[in-house]
Amino acid sequence: MSEIKKLGSLILEASNSDQNVLIRGELGSGKEYTAQSIHNNSLRKSNTFVTLNVTTITKLTNKFSYLETADEGTLYLDEIANLEHDNQLNLIEFIKTKKVKDQNSLKSKQYNIRFIASTTKNLIEEVEKGRFIFELYNLLSEMVIELTALRYFGEEIIDLANIFILDYCKKNRKPLKQLSNGAKKLLMSYHYPQNFRELRAIIELTLMTSSSSIIYPEEIYLPKGNQAECFFSKEKTLKEYEAEIVSHFLEKYDNKVYYVAEKLGISKNKIYNMINQGLIKLEE
Repeated sequence: MSEIKKLGSLILEASNSDQNVLIRGELGSGKEYTAQSIHNNSLRKSNTFVTLNVTTITKLTNKFSYLETADEGTLYLDEIANLEHDNQLNLIEFIKTKKVKDQNSLKSKQYNIRFIASTTKNLIEEVEKGRFIFELYNLLSEMVIELTALRYFGEEIIDLANIFILDYCKKNRKPLKQLSNGAKKLLMSYHYPQNFRELRAIIELTLMTSSSSIIYPEEIYLPKGNQAECFFSKEKTLKEYEAEIVSHFLEKYDNKVYYVAEKLGISKNKIYNMINQGLIKLEE
């Protein structure tokens, strides 16, 4: 079975149950996308999907706004391995009782929430090292989904690249472009340390600068050396990626705004707006 079909099958299986799900995968491997897809195809889809980064929590049961919003829906706990010990205990109690006591009225409120948690770490190893409570692991891992790193997808990397191309061209109302055989080989040879997030960014950056209907290898924006780790290590908006590209070309062509605008097929005003907004700094 292909990796894409395998993931689709796991999402469908998780969607057809109401079990808590633990998703494990590398950075950028699609953990939140998988969690959202499970919710969107489940009986809870008409209710809210709430994402909570556990590193921002001081006391879990004080996050009433999250609980209220996620009631009857799904609460996605991102990077669950980073949850502090006291909050692990609070979460265990909440999952088991589904109740939280209001500090003011001293009354308990019942909630109906499905939990989906994700981690880049091996939680069994975290349990063995005393950093994660085994009972919480058991409560969250009623179903476990292990996400495959993109570098193992083989020819399916091209299928995903074509999906990202179609998505970008539709959103930006641009003519659909195709990958040349050389471009396909290049994309399949890259190791993608940041996984799906990186492939999407590479495709979008390439489409920004490609001028023909066929994308050739020399047009593909692949990071070199450790550039991938620093360039794709955090989520960026398309505007930020675009600013990175414009900045690169301005440096390459001695800050000639008119030339870079023509080269990239954008207006000079757009570049000046990026400069005024502080997205780009001209090197003197």
